[in-house]
Amino acid sequence: MCSKSLLAVIVLISLISKIDAADESNDIPVPCTCGIFLSGQFEKGSKEQPKGLPALTQEVGGTFPKTPLGIKQCTNKCLDAIIKHLPKSGDIICSTMDRDCYKERAYLFVQNHSPKWIQRKSLFVRAKS
Repeated sequence: MCSKSLLAVIVLISLISKIDAADESNDIPVPCTCGIFLSGQFEKGSKEQPKGLPALTQEVGGTFPKTPLGIKQCTNKCLDAIIKHLPKSGDIICSTMDRDCYKERAYLFVQNHSPKWIQRKSLFVRAKS
């Protein structure tokens, strides 16, 4: 009886791993997405992904080419989307956080084609405490 249960578990694990592999090979491109992360969420100069969720995130439309130029176009689209909010951006960002963030700087990251965040610009915004 135990061997049948063990065999069923092995078959189930095999099926799940095949489904996961199929999901990873499914190259559905991620649309151009902007994420604002605070300086406490990543190490400056590191290639590691930021920790946690962005303070703000916005999908700004379709995908751009999977090239450095495409990343630049995505970045410009993000800047166009957030530029109108810059005067009050520090207050907006800190109001979305569950911690004191008034001394942290905000940084723009983008995603384009890939679910990995790419650091683009420091926004140099701080909320008034």
